[in-house]
Amino acid sequence: MSKPNGSVTHARFQDTNRLALTRIESVLAHWLPGGKVQKREYVVKNPARDDQNAGSFSVNLDTGQWYDFASGDKGGDLVALVAYLERCPAQADALHLLEGFLGTAPIESSPPHKKAKAAPPDPWQPVAPIPADALSGIPKRHLKHGDPWKRWEYRNAQGELLMVIDRFNLPLQPGEEKPRKVFAPLTLWQHTGTGDTKWQRKGLPAPRPLLNVDQLAKHPSAPVVVCEGEKSADAAGALLPDYIATCWPNGTNSVSKADFTPLKGRDVLLWPDNDEGGVVCMQRLAEELQTLGAKTVRLVALDCFSQAPVWHDNTPAFAEGGEWLEKDDAADLLARDWTPAHLSALAAEGALFKEPPALPASPAPAAKPAPAKRDARKKAQQTPGFTVTDTGLYAVPEDGEPRRVCERLDIIAQTRDERGQNWGLLVEFCDPDGITKRWNIPAEALISEGAKDAISPLLSMGLKLDAKRPARNTKNDLISYLQGYAGSARARLVDRMGWHGDAYLLPMGAIGETLEALEFTNHGAELPSIEEAGTLEEWQTHIGALCPGNDRLALSVCVAFAGPLLHLLGLESGGFHLYGESSGGKTTHLQAAVSVYGSPKLVRSWRSTDNALESIASAHSDGLLALDEIGMCSPRIIGETVYMLGNGAGKARANDRGNGKPVRRWRLLFLSTGEKTLEQHMDEANQMHRAGMDIRMLGVPADAGAGMGLFQELHGFDNAADLSDSLKASVNKYYGTPLVKFLEALTTPDNMRTIIKAFPKTLQAFEKETLPKDASGQAHRAAARFALVALAGEYATEWGATGWPAYTAWNAAKACFSAWLTERGGAGSQEEAKVLDALCHLIETHGEARFSRLNVDYQHDTHAPRTVNKLGYRRTETLGSGAECRTITTYYIGSASWTKEVWSRAGLPSARQANKVLKAHNVLQLDHEGKTSIKVPGIKGGSPRYYVFTDEALYRAQNAANDEEATKAA
Repeated sequence: MSKPNGSVTHARFQDTNRLALTRIESVLAHWLPGGKVQKREYVVKNPARDDQNAGSFSVNLDTGQWYDFASGDKGGDLVALVAYLERCPAQADALHLLEGFLGTAPIESSPPHKKAKAAPPDPWQPVAPIPADALSGIPKRHLKHGDPWKRWEYRNAQGELLMVIDRFNLPLQPGEEKPRKVFAPLTLWQHTGTGDTKWQRKGLPAPRPLLNVDQLAKHPSAPVVVCEGEKSADAAGALLPDYIATCWPNGTNSVSKADFTPLKGRDVLLWPDNDEGGVVCMQRLAEELQTLGAKTVRLVALDCFSQAPVWHDNTPAFAEGGEWLEKDDAADLLARDWTPAHLSALAAEGALFKEPPALPASPAPAAKPAPAKRDARKKAQQTPGFTVTDTGLYAVPEDGEPRRVCERLDIIAQTRDERGQNWGLLVEFCDPDGITKRWNIPAEALISEGAKDAISPLLSMGLKLDAKRPARNTKNDLISYLQGYAGSARARLVDRMGWHGDAYLLPMGAIGETLEALEFTNHGAELPSIEEAGTLEEWQTHIGALCPGNDRLALSVCVAFAGPLLHLLGLESGGFHLYGESSGGKTTHLQAAVSVYGSPKLVRSWRSTDNALESIASAHSDGLLALDEIGMCSPRIIGETVYMLGNGAGKARANDRGNGKPVRRWRLLFLSTGEKTLEQHMDEANQMHRAGMDIRMLGVPADAGAGMGLFQELHGFDNAADLSDSLKASVNKYYGTPLVKFLEALTTPDNMRTIIKAFPKTLQAFEKETLPKDASGQAHRAAARFALVALAGEYATEWGATGWPAYTAWNAAKACFSAWLTERGGAGSQEEAKVLDALCHLIETHGEARFSRLNVDYQHDTHAPRTVNKLGYRRTETLGSGAECRTITTYYIGSASWTKEVWSRAGLPSARQANKVLKAHNVLQLDHEGKTSIKVPGIKGGSPRYYVFTDEALYRAQNAANDEEATKAA
């Protein structure tokens, strides 16, 4: 470090400190960014230690004095602060740095032949590794904090101690919500002059070692998990016993000072803390490790820990309602009963790991990368003893003539899946028709008998072996060629289209930035026929131009654009259902929607098993799934199927050995059509219908109310039939180009950030224009999906994909949401309306026949006819006289009948839910403890407790609810 020019005097220190105080905000913003002012104190995290929360370290803005209440470090001015933060060996060095920042460093005035006298180097230097004979003197306690909560030893590859780090949990102080923690390094230092040694509470200079380097050396092939702290690393090692757990000293602030070279050539998993700082730190570390030469680098997918770990028949499983808070780490999971078996289950499902996203290098729009262009395959071959030319593949022995094996066959890359498993080789060749074929050969197929599982698919796809040589010989050469591949190229196998990092994968290639090539492997699923025909201008002229003014048509197209936004915004899957008796173009609307992606072949039928729909949904992840005619699906399974599509996950299944298969997962929007609503379809089979099903698939009436079926604007056509016929013809000619245009804009880093920031404001504005203030949660969930569709359509328009006027998508979403609200009966809770309507229907239908009549004394009326299939009792009273006379009937229903008969019918809420609604509307009479069932002493026999209500209270509640919904709708 350079020394300050001129003489270093006390007056010079004072002058610099005074000037620094006048510019203290700039000084602190430079050396301690990100703090906040509290009563003339600047409070910020201490970058000199692992400080997780601001509060312990502060600088006085008037005096420059600073203090760390956690470690006891302190200083009286800003020069001392800079010396502390920069770890300057002398205050003069800090003076030079501060003067340089303030622009006041004096110019060297001494004659050229006189050189400034260099300050002597610090005589105390670290001793690493620590000699064995010095270990007996290592301090066990801290002078201020006492005994450590735990001590971690940092060793080199030979197992020799380099340093230790102690953690101290400080007592809870007044005003603190949780105790603070302090980390204190302990190292051995030696005086270069005298040879004396002493232990000091400071860390080693950079580069600093990693934890458990000795274990890394003992297990050179083991995968490594890297955490942010020692405690987290211990927990990660317990949860991932096949991994060597490590971390670097002093947390995220010091990641740049650590030595990560021991991770070169290894499989590395990065486990950040659950906060923004940790995630960003690990993403940048991933880039550094890839540059360093790590074999593979992956991140832990933190979202999967929002579940609760449970056990079902000694098998790890997951339930909703897990605790996963900000700043949580692996140690918190271990304390909440997570086990290695649960993490293994997540890994088997493909949910535990994810690829690190590509860090944006520039704001320039991303273009389709080279993987979509298959011409890049002709490159130097990397299998020793073989060469590839345009005339074929040749085996080249050292002492003989080349032997032709087959037509040209290029090995593009070694492949593996997102979990680093299922390795293989990606090969490419042309069949006899000149069509380029790609195939992934599993590595295990190369060791099957005669490598039959590797060679047979290639021959079936059109690869021609050399006909002039015996088949056995050419096959053996081909096997040697595949097994001997020594290239370094890698490709990632994925089992779904859609988002992978910051890139969106389509069958023709990825759009956006990718760290490596992506290759789709469907494992039996049908690849969506996403393809292009015609130009974008032709699509806009023949299809897009017909959408403005036709709300259902515009909404359908916008749903297609909205599918890719779910991942970016973290929203759940869901759908829309166009229903109506008319045959005025519902299927045509589906075809118009899928034309954004491809041809009408993308329209699927509801007539599928749930297993088949799982496979189809997984293949359409991050996009649109179009399902035609809901009536083709059995009403016995349609409810479960809608839940499955909306929840984004298939069933958990076991293989033939009883082990769990990976669960198929997806995130998509689906668009459905049918003559009936979901509730009507389920009622035909007496299936229970719940309000949650209608929220997952929002029903929009097909009739737009203009007398033309789904259409409102004919755009120059004579009638709706001609318009529909024109659309049918156009969707078979022009398709696929709008999606590419939309994704090319969406995958740029700036536009992704714009979408993420815009959605909350869009939703707020949409709800303000469409919902009353006291709307139910169900209405808000529905509004969020319509707002998403509006947002997607407006940005597709802004980015040039639709050719529409502004606000076309917004107005269409508002109109269709209004239609959904009207058909639903308002913005209130559907469950409340169902409860009141069901109870009114019960007494209107069975009030006389199934309720035994009681007299004034609560005794059975012997003159009344015998009650068959009795449900309860009724008692009628006449109150008032003359014009004020009114008759009130009180109904008494026993607990068993109330639960098992009244509220057990399909489609109705449970008795518990009904009780809650009826109590809120003052329908049920309560006992002195507020219970909804009461004892009626006068009734002899029967149930000990009854649910009691009057027809007057019931109808009053129903009318009030209807009036409230009418007011909201108005």
